[in-house]
Amino acid sequence: MLTPRSSYYSQNAHSFLQPMKQVVIVGPDFAPSSLPPATRIRFFANHLSKFGWRPIVLTVAPQYYDWPTDSDNLKLLPNSLKVVRTEAWRSSWTRKFGFGDIGMRSLWYQWQALKRLCRETKIDLIFIPVPPYMTMMLGRLAHEKFGIPYVIDYIDPWVTEYYWSVPRRHRPPKWPLSYAMSRLCEPYALKLVSHITGVSRGTTDGVLSRYEHLVEKDVTEIPYGAEGDDFEYLSRWPRQNPIFDRDDGFLHLSCVGACIPSMHATVRALFGAVRLGLERAPDLFGRLRLHFVGTSYAANGSPPHDVLALAREARIEARVSEQATRVPYLDSLQVMIDSHALFLVGSDEPHYTASKIFPYMLAGRPLLAIFHEASSVIKILSDVNAGRVVSFNEKETVAERVNEISVHIEEMLRENYVPQIRGEAFESYSTRVLAGRLAETFDAVIGR
Repeated sequence: MLTPRSSYYSQNAHSFLQPMKQVVIVGPDFAPSSLPPATRIRFFANHLSKFGWRPIVLTVAPQYYDWPTDSDNLKLLPNSLKVVRTEAWRSSWTRKFGFGDIGMRSLWYQWQALKRLCRETKIDLIFIPVPPYMTMMLGRLAHEKFGIPYVIDYIDPWVTEYYWSVPRRHRPPKWPLSYAMSRLCEPYALKLVSHITGVSRGTTDGVLSRYEHLVEKDVTEIPYGAEGDDFEYLSRWPRQNPIFDRDDGFLHLSCVGACIPSMHATVRALFGAVRLGLERAPDLFGRLRLHFVGTSYAANGSPPHDVLALAREARIEARVSEQATRVPYLDSLQVMIDSHALFLVGSDEPHYTASKIFPYMLAGRPLLAIFHEASSVIKILSDVNAGRVVSFNEKETVAERVNEISVHIEEMLRENYVPQIRGEAFESYSTRVLAGRLAETFDAVIGR
C-alpha cells in the first residue's frame, strides 16, 4: 500500500523519484457506460499512473446518458482514480432543437469544470478521445486560456466523405449538417493541437492529409489493447448470457459490435458462405446459429435490424439472430466466452478497425475475421497468430471470397480450432504496454 507521499511518485523505474505529472482526460462518455469511448478511456486511466502520469477523468454524470449503463463497470476502475462528473442538458429538451449528442449537450458544463481544474491544480496536459467530437473544442479553448498543451485521440474520423457515396437511406440522420459542422469545427480544434493519436493509422491518415501544419511525427497509432483483468473479473463473477443457451445443441457463432452499411457486403458474403455450407455439409451447418449483438448505434427508440434483412435476402433468417441495441460491456464478453466460435466482419472502408478485436482474442475461442487488407485488424491478427483471416480489396472483392469463408467456418466447427497465440507479440498489445506508449507521447509533448 503506497503512502500518500510515495504515491506522488511514479512506480516506473525510468521515472523513479520524479514528480507525477497530471493529465485531464476529457470524455463525456465514461464508466458506467459500456460504449467504446468509455472503454478506451478506462483502459488508459487504469495504467497511466504506472508511467508517471496521474489521470483525472472529466466526464458526465450517467443520469444524462441516453443509453443503458452497467454499474459493474465502475468496479473495473482503480480506487485511486479521480473522476469529475458534470451535468449536461437533458436530451429530452435538446432534441426539440435538433441535437442529442452528449458532447454538445455537456460542452458548457465540461468547459466550466475544466477551467476550475486548471485554476485549482497543476495540469500538465489535456487528452481528448473522440467521439463525441465537439469535445475536442475544449482543447483549444484551454490552450488559449491556460497555455496547456492538448492531444486529440481519434477512435473514428470526424470528417469523412464516405456517406456521400452511399444511398441516402444509409446515411446517418442529419448527415449534411453533421458533415458541415465537422468541416467547420475540426480545423479550429486542431489548429493548436500538440499531437494526434488514433486507434489506427488508417483512422488518422485523413487528418494528417487535411492539415499542412501536421506532419508524420505529430501522429501516433495506439490500438485499443487487451485488458486481461476484465476476463479475470468475469471468471469470478460470471454473468447470465442474454443471447443464447450454450448447451442447447446448436453451434453458436457470435459477432459483437456495430454493423454499419459499409459492412453489408461482408455480411452478404458471410451469409453466402453459410448457404454454400448448408449445401456441402448440411448436418454440420444445420446446427449453426449466427448471433449479431449490438449492431446499431441507436441510443433509443426502435433501431433498424439490417442484419436480419440481409439474412432474409439470403434465405437463412431462421439461423440468424440480431440484438440491435447495445448490451453491457461485461455481457458482451460473456457472449464471447460462451460462443463455440467468433467472427468479425469488416468494412469496405480501409481505415476501419474493430474495438473488440482484443477481447475476441482473450476469449480463447476459434476466430474468423473478414476484413479489408489495409485494416489494422489484419496486421494485429497476423502478429499475434490469433485467428483465421479472409482479406479483400477493391480489385478482389469480398463477394469473391465466399467459398474461402465457407471452408474456414467448416474447419473451425469440425476441429474446434483455437489458435496458438504468440505470447510476446500479444503482450505488446496489452493495455498496460499501450498506456506506456501513450505516456511516452505525453512526455514528448510537454518536453517540447
